[in-house]
Amino acid sequence: MISKLRTKIIVYSFLSVGIVFLIGLVVLLGIGYARLNDDRIARLDNEFAIQRWQAVPTDSIGGMVLAEYDLSSEQLLFKRVGEGVGQSDEQIDQTLQRVVAKRSDKGVFGISMVYSRRVEGDIMRIALYSRGYNSSKETKYLIYTLIALVVGSVAYLIICYFLAKMALRPVETTWKRQRQFVADASHELKTPLAVIRANTDLVVAHKNATVASQMQWIDNIRFETDRMTGLVSDLLFLAKNDEGLKEQLDTVDLSECVEAVALAQETLFYEQGQEFSYEIVPHLTVLGNDGQLKQLVTILLDNANKYSVGKGNVRLTLDSFPTIAGKVAQLEVSNDSMELTDEQTEHLFDRFYTVDQARDKSHTGNGLGLAIAQTICENHEGEINAEYADGRIAFTVQLPLNRTVATKK
Repeated sequence: MISKLRTKIIVYSFLSVGIVFLIGLVVLLGIGYARLNDDRIARLDNEFAIQRWQAVPTDSIGGMVLAEYDLSSEQLLFKRVGEGVGQSDEQIDQTLQRVVAKRSDKGVFGISMVYSRRVEGDIMRIALYSRGYNSSKETKYLIYTLIALVVGSVAYLIICYFLAKMALRPVETTWKRQRQFVADASHELKTPLAVIRANTDLVVAHKNATVASQMQWIDNIRFETDRMTGLVSDLLFLAKNDEGLKEQLDTVDLSECVEAVALAQETLFYEQGQEFSYEIVPHLTVLGNDGQLKQLVTILLDNANKYSVGKGNVRLTLDSFPTIAGKVAQLEVSNDSMELTDEQTEHLFDRFYTVDQARDKSHTGNGLGLAIAQTICENHEGEINAEYADGRIAFTVQLPLNRTVATKK
């Protein structure tokens, strides 16, 4: 689809500008021919400076015809024909008669002759110049124009190709990500559906068994249903944001949001024997959505809970500091982690990305949590980064502070 779209853009751009380019060259060609005709007429005018055309050598008027015509008697008095005129005597006489009948003293006669005439008393002096004589200038001009047309067209076609490629690069990237997203989502949904189907078949195969005896299969179905529900919810969140639908933003106390989530997660860390500590600077306000901000903190702490090693040593801090763009709030969640390469760290925010099977630890993550966290940061005009060093992974979120909702007057 992208290649077809690129081809259409190139063709339409080339045709639209190419037509204008062609018209411009035709106009230039016409102007060039007009100048050549002006040069011929100027040469004809020079001949009128000679009083006696009878004395002009024939070899000095190549391509020209010099004649005198008596207007009173309507008789041709004199005619001298140079070489290369390209017309017979009869045709030249007819041309002279037509020139006499014209109103203009200078101009082009047909496609073969340029003329100029002067009237002195009853005598009309006529000078003709064959456009076919010594036409190398016209030929060269035509050749140069055609070369310019071909070279310009090829150059513009190449430019169109690269411009179309550059313009469609974001679309192509989005299209590839969308296809990958659909493929990954289909794969993630296929697994719980297969498990549900298998456990349902087991229940059906034991129709006469009690519910209590089949609770293992029923619990598996409920577990996978909950997992699939969470996955669909995450997919809908990302799809809604991809379509540009944003939640309403209000002035939110970020410190209270972070503290509420930290207190709720503290019990989970304690139950799993993990160390968790936090330090929160109070009264840091941002312009945001309370639900999304709590979801952001929950994702980061849940990620630390699932993927930390040993006792985790999970630490959360919320502070503020000034920047060139203004004051920002900085939320950091760090924990002891398995070793990660730079390439793995760069892809942590990709949708459905997981480092490896060892990182899974039998948890039910679908690889969308950090992608959602990044989307929430973008919705709040902030940014999120991940950095691994010395056996610890740290996720840092920066959000602009002291922004308030504009009030309508």
